[in-house]
Amino acid sequence: MQKRIKIALLLAGLASVPAAMAASTDEPWYVGGKVGWSNWSNQRYSDAIQNPYDVNKDTVGGGVFLGYQINQWLGIEGGYDYFDKLKYSATNLAERQDFKGEGIQLTAKLGMPIAEGLDLYTRLGGMGTRGKGLGESKDVFSPLAALGLEYQFNRNWATRFEYQWTGNLGDKDKVGLKTDNNLVSVGLLYKFGGAPAPVPVAAPAPTPAPAPAAVAPHEYNLSSDVLFDFNKATLKPSGQTALAELMHQLQAETSREANITVVGHADRLGSEKYNLGLSRRRAQTVANYLIGHGIPANQVSVEGVGESEPVTGSQCDGIKKRAQLINCLAPDRRVVVKVSGQPKPQ
Repeated sequence: MQKRIKIALLLAGLASVPAAMAASTDEPWYVGGKVGWSNWSNQRYSDAIQNPYDVNKDTVGGGVFLGYQINQWLGIEGGYDYFDKLKYSATNLAERQDFKGEGIQLTAKLGMPIAEGLDLYTRLGGMGTRGKGLGESKDVFSPLAALGLEYQFNRNWATRFEYQWTGNLGDKDKVGLKTDNNLVSVGLLYKFGGAPAPVPVAAPAPTPAPAPAAVAPHEYNLSSDVLFDFNKATLKPSGQTALAELMHQLQAETSREANITVVGHADRLGSEKYNLGLSRRRAQTVANYLIGHGIPANQVSVEGVGESEPVTGSQCDGIKKRAQLINCLAPDRRVVVKVSGQPKPQ
């Protein structure tokens, strides 16, 4: 019970970290905590322990961790894990024995997006573990592998569900047994950097309406960072304001016979297939707003072109830090509203 309290205190202390550190860095660092079911398996007892049997090999474990996202796919993560105790007994032991495990880990984190805001990831690496039993302790290197899902609520907060295997804790000769641990946990993360907040700007001024005699199409370019949070397709308050101004222009400048095409664009971060879907979802959100505010549905069409039409060219090549790269590629994340047809008479 004391160790469970210890884990709770660690996680509670972690919750106070973001307020103290979030304003001090714009790098893609993150910090988090986890808690869940700790299970001991594959026990190999010392030959000196006669007829050993497990009293309780299921308990509560958890930990804290710190990570750095190098790019869209790769990160490095380190942290402390506490696995609690394996309780066992034997015919030649006067009292029940406890084996306690804990350790410091370092892993590479490989991930890929599988849906909007949802990543599948694996962590591979090792842990310096300490096993305690029979009044002794033993430090060893243990292999570690984990598989999980991570969902990002917004720019800073995310949660994860993870299975982690850690092998070969302890030592038969020194502490009485060697064993593996399985930890199934739920975690909460705070991301200091991630996608930087869009620089506050006024809603983009619509292109002036063409002269009454002109019939050439004209366009309105809207920044996706004004309309949406990074990697999302739900309108922000600033996005609703920008579209309200766009509606005012459309109603003032276009005839009821005008055709409107909404085209979504994405930056090159992420897979081509994922970016194509995200760009279309964002274009559909804008189209739904226009239709919901009076534009006839049969005059509005939607396209998503993903990352295929960037406007930044090569100016962002060579940027390694993810936060800076996201900021540099901001012009590529846009929604273009194309209007064709005769404008209203002046």
